[in-house]
Amino acid sequence: MPLLASFRKKLRRLCAELEYRRVYCSGKLLGITSVVAYLRNPDPTITIRLLRAFGATVGMHTTFKRGIIIDNAFEDQASTGDFSNLVVGNDCYIGDAVYFDLANKVIIEDTAVISGRVSFITHADCNRSVFLNTIFPRKCAAVKVCRGAWLGFGCTLLAGAEVGENTLLASGALLNGHANSYCVYAGVPAACKRKLEKVA
Repeated sequence: MPLLASFRKKLRRLCAELEYRRVYCSGKLLGITSVVAYLRNPDPTITIRLLRAFGATVGMHTTFKRGIIIDNAFEDQASTGDFSNLVVGNDCYIGDAVYFDLANKVIIEDTAVISGRVSFITHADCNRSVFLNTIFPRKCAAVKVCRGAWLGFGCTLLAGAEVGENTLLASGALLNGHANSYCVYAGVPAACKRKLEKVA
């Protein structure tokens, strides 16, 4: 039995390696679009390798649970054509179906927890409507999550938002600005509901 388990483990590693090489080569030959499409339903054991291979910074011991949605890695006027606008620190957790708008930087510092279906929106652009575009001109700014923060399921961070150190942004919250460190924020728009005491 241990021999069979060992064989299965090696076979899984080999399959993951072959899958990684297939997607990597596809990305190099056909462009970043093929990698973006793959990462919506990937083999999670190769997600980090693919992100790094195409320019992202991902720290040690970070976990991506399953699929991620990457937008504006290409085609937007501020796109880099790769994943270099994604910076994730050490020992982070990224849940399923997290949305990354990479028109600008998305910075996630060490030990942050990003729950499923969180959205990082780094730009807003109403360029099709001449009238609305004069009232709401394009905005493009980095989004930052400081160390130890926890983003609840389905919350949204808009361009320029920053979540302070060890702060909880509750499920479904919408942050458009700065959330102070050691606090709980909730609501639409997100507001501070309570302060958290630092444990000595």
